[in-house]
Amino acid sequence: MMDTAFSSLPQEGLWRVSALLTYRPGAALEDRLVQAIGKALEDDDRLARLVVDRSPISLAPEVAELFPPLFDALIQFWFDGSEGAAAVMARLDGDPAVRDAAEIVIDRERSLLWLAQVFPIKREEGRSRVKFLAGGDAAEGWSMEKAQRYWRDVHPVVARTAPTVWEPLTRYVQFHGVAVPAGVGTSSLGRWRLVPMCAEMGFADARDFVAAYSNEEYRSIVRPDEEKFSRPGEMLAFVSGEERVLVARR
Repeated sequence: MMDTAFSSLPQEGLWRVSALLTYRPGAALEDRLVQAIGKALEDDDRLARLVVDRSPISLAPEVAELFPPLFDALIQFWFDGSEGAAAVMARLDGDPAVRDAAEIVIDRERSLLWLAQVFPIKREEGRSRVKFLAGGDAAEGWSMEKAQRYWRDVHPVVARTAPTVWEPLTRYVQFHGVAVPAGVGTSSLGRWRLVPMCAEMGFADARDFVAAYSNEEYRSIVRPDEEKFSRPGEMLAFVSGEERVLVARR
């Protein structure tokens, strides 16, 4: 795990398109893809932030055992509202340099994108050196809206009763998914889909990360509450090893 602190969170009220990417075997043009995306959107004021998270060069064995690496990168497109997201992503897909680089680098069938509203629950406290993203679906019998409301309003209260889980968190952000934006088609970056609930957690180091998900308070307090309103669905998990901020207007 790289000894790199991640940037602080933008303010409330933002939306994010998350793109979890899987690269083709032997693909070696990631920098070309990232540069093409940055150049295509550098003058678009509808984009609040553009951040690229890379997977770690080497993942601590205890972390890899808990959450085996499934993706190679996470690209974050941040917006002030949901309205501009579809237009900006359509513009990106229309850029020849982005399309050409993506065709070489990305395995589109194993990469995906989704749009979500951002709710910072625990703002950056200290220095996050491990950042973990995990997504899931609403539990059986729960509507997406009911599950999201419980997750935002009740689950953090429950989690705070488990100090060995809550206190090591240096950040905790919820992303409440919405339907695929109208007007977006098949993206050069992957498949669009709905991800109802996705969270991003930060930790000071790998030891805190592993301890938070393997201790008794997580198993007896936090996990049972998670299982009440959510289910894993198509497994979405990503551990960030390096962050590169390309655009930071907010």
